[in-house]
Parts: sequence; C-alpha cells; structure tokens
Amino acid sequence: MNSQDIQAHIYNWAVSKNFSAPSGVLPGDHVNKKGHKFLSVSFGRARTLDATVEIYNRNFIILRTSNAGSEIYNDLATLMAKLETL
Repeated sequence: MNSQDIQAHIYNWAVSKNFSAPSGVLPGDHVNKKGHKFLSVSFGRARTLDATVEIYNRNFIILRTSNAGSEIYNDLATLMAKLETL
C-alpha cells in the first residue's frame, strides 16, 4: 500500500465516522521545512477533537491530535486501531 492508498483509506474512514466538523475531512499534500514531501488528512469533531494524520511513507505515519499530542506509527493497522479509539 503506498502513501496515496493510505491517505484514501484514512479519508474514507474519517468520512464514514462523521469526523466532519468544523470544516470537513481535508486531504492535503505538503513539503516540510527539510524539503520532504508528505500527504495528510485532517479531521475533527467540534469542540472535542482536532486531528491530522501525516503520511511520509507506509512505514512512517504521524498522528497529531488536540488531546493526545503526537504519536508515530510504523504501519496502517496499528494507526487504524488507535483511530478507532478517538
């Protein structure tokens, strides 16, 4: 599974779970300060959660949430298990 597939999977998951407040589920592509490209998916629930998943490659994924800080994941399955607890 490549980064685009992972991004699409997380995007579809967030839409199906109604993580659409306040501005919807937003996919993106970015370049960090070091020049590394990465994909992202941002989602949330009003007044309770803001989250962004940054996908650098299939083995390096960062979950940033408003209530738990940042966590690094080495595979999609472990990340999805964490997302199910949000």
